[in-house]
Amino acid sequence: MNDVDLQSVGVLLSPTGDEHSVFIWKDFSRFVHVAPVERGWLVLWGRFRHTGRARDLAGQRTYADLSGVRRRVADSVFELTRSSELVAEAMIRFDRTPFPMHSPKPLPDPL
Repeated sequence: MNDVDLQSVGVLLSPTGDEHSVFIWKDFSRFVHVAPVERGWLVLWGRFRHTGRARDLAGQRTYADLSGVRRRVADSVFELTRSSELVAEAMIRFDRTPFPMHSPKPLPDPL
């Protein structure tokens, strides 16, 4: 899985969202997904409703590098759980995840 186009985002926003995610953290009804997109790495976080049939997004951000993604994953897990133990667990899993090579396109020039 090298560079991924923006069509991945549409699949990532499907009810399960697992198709193109390279990192997934779940704890009961809470989730954080990370996937490569054209301009960097997309991070989605939120809660499942109706026994996982629907998702409520609490937020989404795109980052150019994995250091920003790592911080967002930690902040998102804490936002969803208020548990520093679960944040530590998510960070261990994040650090052990073999992320694919991904070269995001540069941002366009400002207007």
